[in-house]
Amino acid sequence: MNGSDSGQASGTTGTQGTLEQGMLEQVSRENEQAVHDEYIHDILPKSSPLRIPSDAKVTEQEKTGYSQVKYQWSRGEYKYTGRWHTRTPGAPTNQGDSWVVERHKPGIGSGPNARKATREVLVGKYKWVSKAEWNRAIRARKNGTATKEQKEMLDNGHWKA
Repeated sequence: MNGSDSGQASGTTGTQGTLEQGMLEQVSRENEQAVHDEYIHDILPKSSPLRIPSDAKVTEQEKTGYSQVKYQWSRGEYKYTGRWHTRTPGAPTNQGDSWVVERHKPGIGSGPNARKATREVLVGKYKWVSKAEWNRAIRARKNGTATKEQKEMLDNGHWKA
């Protein structure tokens, strides 16, 4: 066999070709990661029902049966969590990718401004319900006993992405 029959006509040897292929694969992985990071940090937050600041802490999670991206930030007296997730197991079939936004106001244990902590879920424009009420509705839906109001609250609290 002469050099042109062995694939060397291109000017690369087998080792050199393998090295170039490895470098191309590395560049491809880095590009995919950059696109993924841009989506998670810049594009996805724009679909949230509440503005997510650019300095929010971002956590990607693989849960049992669904994926989730959690954004956490503080504003004023509140700590916020915006969770984008794919359809969860047992959710209504028409529920696709959605956001659930929660806020938490820490309690003050004593003194003239003492107060209990509050946890709430966003279920409409400027409309928040207690996390306890939200959890009761989730349990009722799972048990098949949810009222029309509970179903509407859960539907309204799952914001389409």
